[in-house]
Amino acid sequence: MTEKKTANLILSRTRRNQIYLPYARKKPYFEAIAAGDTEKISELSQKNYEYPTALFNRCGTYSEAMEKMYYEAVGAANEMCLIAIQSGLLDMVAYDIRDEFIKEFDNAVALPDLYDLVHGMAHSYAVKMKYVLKEKKKSPRLARMMTYIEEHLGEKIELADIADHVGISRTYASAVFKEELGMTISEFILRERMLEAKRMLRDTDLTVANIADRLGFCSQSYFTKNFTGTEGMTPVEYRRQFG
Repeated sequence: MTEKKTANLILSRTRRNQIYLPYARKKPYFEAIAAGDTEKISELSQKNYEYPTALFNRCGTYSEAMEKMYYEAVGAANEMCLIAIQSGLLDMVAYDIRDEFIKEFDNAVALPDLYDLVHGMAHSYAVKMKYVLKEKKKSPRLARMMTYIEEHLGEKIELADIADHVGISRTYASAVFKEELGMTISEFILRERMLEAKRMLRDTDLTVANIADRLGFCSQSYFTKNFTGTEGMTPVEYRRQFG
C-alpha cells in the first residue's frame, strides 16, 4: 500500500470515528495549563467525570471505546506538551512529562484509568507552569547566574566563576539562589545536568560514558550514581523505556 493511500485511510478512519474532541472542549484545559492553574484542572476533572461513560455509550464495544479514548489521550499529550512549551516550559521537561504519561496510557486497562491519567498529565503540566511563572519574577542577577550555568553544563562550574560573572561575592550568590529558588547552586546544577542527561538518553545514541563526559562529570560511575540517586533508576534502565 502506498504512503498516500495509508494516510488517506487513517484520515478517513479518524473522521468516521470522530477520534478527537473539538477544540472548544479542550481550550479550558490549555488555558489552565498556561496559567499554572491546578485548581482549574481539578475542577474540570470533576465537571467532566461522566465522559468515559458517555464515550462508551457512543461506541459499539468497550474495546472500541478504549481505542478511541487512547487516541484522544495521545493527542492530548502532544497538544498539552506544545501549549506548555509555548507558555515557557523547557522543551526537555515538557517532553519528559508527555513521554512518561504516554507510557502509562499503554498500561491502562479501563476507561476511567485513561481519563484519570489525562487529567493527571494536565495537572503535572500546570504544576510545572506554576513554577515557571514564579521563576519569571526572579531577580536579574539570578537570571544571569542561571543562564551562565545552563551555558556551561559541560564544564567544571565553580561558585567563584558564577559570582564573578554577575559581579557579586560568592556568599551573596549562594544566598540569592537559596532565597529565590529554595535550593543551593550545587542542587540547581545537578538538576539541570540530570534534565539534559535524560534528553540525551532519550533522543540520542550517545553512550552513557559520552553523556557523562559532555555534562562535566569526572567519571561514568559518578554520573550513574548521581542519575540513579535522582531518578531512581540507572541511565541504561531509563533509556530502555524509550527503546
